[in-house]
Amino acid sequence: MSKSSSTKKMRNHLTSLTKEELINLILKFAPQSFFDAIESQFANQSKAIEIFNQATEAITAIFSDDTLLYSPKEFERQLLGQFNKLSGLWAKLPLQIGDLILKTIEDIQEAFEEGYLYIEHYGKEDEYFESEDINDYIIRFVKSLPNDIQADYQKRLMEVLDNFGYSTFTSLEEQLSE
Repeated sequence: MSKSSSTKKMRNHLTSLTKEELINLILKFAPQSFFDAIESQFANQSKAIEIFNQATEAITAIFSDDTLLYSPKEFERQLLGQFNKLSGLWAKLPLQIGDLILKTIEDIQEAFEEGYLYIEHYGKEDEYFESEDINDYIIRFVKSLPNDIQADYQKRLMEVLDNFGYSTFTSLEEQLSE
């Protein structure tokens, strides 16, 4: 069965369900990151800052954990989990989240310089960790920014990426250049 055929069948099935049945499916199968994003989207300003501060502390802890820094897949999973908590806050705290993303990119570069985050087949394949999911998150964030700050932020992001000696964010640079 082709993917489009399968998608069409799934869409037809979901369309036939009641609102309550759809809600139950979401509650049963949606990942925690889905609920975190919804919680942050409807947070007031003080709750938004609290969520942001908690995610910032968690990201700092991720970079302090040698076990995670030697396990790129787990590092990526945990970092993305924290970023996803912030996705509902993009409109409320765009400058703070933008600065956090820039700092995280710089911290990843620093981790490489210290010998962390290398893939398992070092020397046999691509040598550097690069997360398409994190890159996609950053691209979605940049696209969500209001026009008056988007160009400036994208310029700052490109300046940070241009200073790297590793190809960690190559696909991100390419996407931003399009």
